[in-house]
Amino acid sequence: MLRDLSKLIDDEDSENGDGELLEKELRQAAQQLWRAQFIYENDWGMKTAYEALRRHTGYFENLFDALGYRVVGRPNDGYIGLIAIDLPPRQSMKLDESLLLLVLRLHYEEAFTRFEAKEFGEIEVESEQILQIYEDRTHRERPNFGRVKEILSGFKQRGLVRIVDQDDKNFTLFLRPALPIVISKDTLGSLEEFVARSTAAATSVDTESEVEA
Repeated sequence: MLRDLSKLIDDEDSENGDGELLEKELRQAAQQLWRAQFIYENDWGMKTAYEALRRHTGYFENLFDALGYRVVGRPNDGYIGLIAIDLPPRQSMKLDESLLLLVLRLHYEEAFTRFEAKEFGEIEVESEQILQIYEDRTHRERPNFGRVKEILSGFKQRGLVRIVDQDDKNFTLFLRPALPIVISKDTLGSLEEFVARSTAAATSVDTESEVEA
């Protein structure tokens, strides 16, 4: 990787560019992508990093491949992100976090097919609407409001959502186009499987109660 970086710097200098500045931009772009997972061309403060990532895609692909990640995002997508090449056998996400992410992904896909995507491929939805969808789709009680904000804050840091606060109990979510990349259609099916199992278990408990009565 250091050899590749040195070549890019030397090439920049040989073309009457600023190799030292390029090195700084490449390092900062790698750090920003690593911290955020997804960065967008239109986000404040990300333009330089985005352009560096796009201009030197081959360098960053090799760099992150060595760390076990794949660089994703085409030029017309307006974003660049990282996806693990081999997913770990166990995910660290809690159940409510996983389910909310799946619900966001499901809503994004359904709204997108209804041509509801706004500028930059985002889907707008109110917090109450998405939490109602959570209850309807998972057949589980929604997490408390503080927990919801905590979960969504993590998703925001990863570039999966934008949040526009309105008051203490309502806010607007903008679901971002990286969601379908993070949650594939195969993974999306796990939500339906979970709901089916939960419903079957609940039905079994209700039936047993009726018999005992």
